[in-house]
Amino acid sequence: MTQAFQSPGFAALAPGRAVETRLVEERWQAVAWDVATDRRRVVTDRPEGVHLSEIEPDGEAIWWFDADDAGEGRWRREPFAGGAGGEALHSVPRGRAYGVAFDRTGALAAVAVGVGDASHCYVGPPAGEARLIGAAPGYLGLADLSPDGRLLALGGRPDGEDAVVLWPTAGRADDRAAGRADDRADDRADGPRQLAGNHRLRLWPIEFNPLAKAEPELLLVVEDQERYTVATWRASTGLHRYPGLSFDSQITAGWYRGPRDVLIQHERAGSSRLLLADLDPAQGQEPARRGQPGRAPTERAPSVREIRTPGGTVHDLSCAPDGTLHCVWSRESTPPRPLVLRPDADTAHVLAPGEDGTSRGRRWTPRPYGRIHSFVSTPAGPGPWPTLFLVHGGPATHDRDSYDPRVNALVDHGYAVVRTNYRGSTGYGPRWQHEYGHRVGLAQIEDLAAVRAELVADGTALAERTGLCGFSWGGYLTLLALGAQPQLWSLGMAAQPIADYPAAYRATTPALRELDRQLFGGTPEEVPERYRAADPRSYVHRVRSPVLLVASRTDERCPPEQVADYAADLRRLAVPHELLWVDGGHYSRRTADHRSVLAAMVRFAGLAWPPPLPRPPRGDRPGVPAESTEGGEQP
Repeated sequence: MTQAFQSPGFAALAPGRAVETRLVEERWQAVAWDVATDRRRVVTDRPEGVHLSEIEPDGEAIWWFDADDAGEGRWRREPFAGGAGGEALHSVPRGRAYGVAFDRTGALAAVAVGVGDASHCYVGPPAGEARLIGAAPGYLGLADLSPDGRLLALGGRPDGEDAVVLWPTAGRADDRAAGRADDRADDRADGPRQLAGNHRLRLWPIEFNPLAKAEPELLLVVEDQERYTVATWRASTGLHRYPGLSFDSQITAGWYRGPRDVLIQHERAGSSRLLLADLDPAQGQEPARRGQPGRAPTERAPSVREIRTPGGTVHDLSCAPDGTLHCVWSRESTPPRPLVLRPDADTAHVLAPGEDGTSRGRRWTPRPYGRIHSFVSTPAGPGPWPTLFLVHGGPATHDRDSYDPRVNALVDHGYAVVRTNYRGSTGYGPRWQHEYGHRVGLAQIEDLAAVRAELVADGTALAERTGLCGFSWGGYLTLLALGAQPQLWSLGMAAQPIADYPAAYRATTPALRELDRQLFGGTPEEVPERYRAADPRSYVHRVRSPVLLVASRTDERCPPEQVADYAADLRRLAVPHELLWVDGGHYSRRTADHRSVLAAMVRFAGLAWPPPLPRPPRGDRPGVPAESTEGGEQP
């Protein structure tokens, strides 16, 4: 989805100052926003654009991550009002941005960077000299710095021993081995701690309570027993779950204005809802009854109320110091736009969806393991239509009731567009996301095939003209399906894909290698048969249909070499294909790059599926037997 802005980041101690990341002349740039006067000043002018920006709590300066197309760079800083800028923290090496945070006053900043195959965390005064706090192999993302500046919270693999890592900012860096601990406080009150997850328990650190005074209080989301639950952690009490704040599908959360208020965003079946909860730790004792002693103090259940929204999807959300919520919102027929909510007044400005002549619907395809949810958009008039499955990436994300300009562009050219939330997608609960037996890729393309069969059977899709179009992991599924299910798909277009899974694993980033180990249950050396079964190159000799490949030479997530090798295989096998090289890395920060890729896909689809000749009158048309979509080759 393309949008022109993200929700602003507000200075906690300077309510009139904020930072935005906005499109400026088709490139994302950091913009200083004077809220009181509604004046904006463009801070950056980077040719590659800027995708991360922050503001110091006192509003004195703007930070942004100055990265190249491969995603490596350094944090830089400039005064809010303008003037000479420079490095935000000195002595921090160039690397990938793994997070930034400030203490309550902004006197201390922390950054995490990925350098090589390790994560490094530094702290120091803004524009001052940084000190290395710790380093660890693999990926650790910085969640937050405690308000008193004494404790860092980092997140690793949610189901691993480093799910939550807590590093004190005092002491020596070589002491940061992050010793193992369970969810209770141990006897090393000032030492590093870890909260471990496992295959039944996953943990995500969110942020520290900015108003906590006695000791740091960390907000978390916990997944267990097929639920997502809000939780907190303190050194003195350990991990505490709130059963009254438990949900059947993905949530994220953040502290709100009150000392114990939490804002929750719940994602379910492609739609968002917002809730405000008061954790209220106050204890109450029931009064004594005749002949009975008073009962022991009991914790009161959190109070929860829903914040009214217009439906659709909340893409981005931030909270101003006055409690106003600033959202980026859309629905399928409405492009992204700002939405301002005032929870205290429980009001939202409801926007009427636009009408563009496109028919949009939701489809649930029943299978023995559950129902597959799809969004189907078709041109006006009767079908069937040539049909493209626009396959989402991730896989831990999902298609939503939200505006996607790619859908509109393809529908305008006469294609039905299907967006399917296959197994592995978020938004449908832990079982849908995780339980497909490490059959990576294979389970997902089975879901795509099941939806295709239903759409062909009901007259939505032309059986001989159904194809796949995907970006990143969606591009991977496109290539896998073209080889594993060649009888089903007559066109495939894959941008920045995984084309050779073992090769991509060896060359990608530490964070994505960790994700692959979760998906497959190990490395290519540990479970080679799983990677082989999921590898598009294992099936390339069965590809029959035209293939468009789009790749970038600076893509470090889905490295270009493995895409070039797949293209060489297609060339050797005489499969019609095109390899298009683009700039911008894995995900360009320039909108012109996205338009050019979409235009290439529309052109390629038009060549692969030329418009049919005019049909003769119904009485003169010979009967044509319907194509069966059942059976066929299986992966």
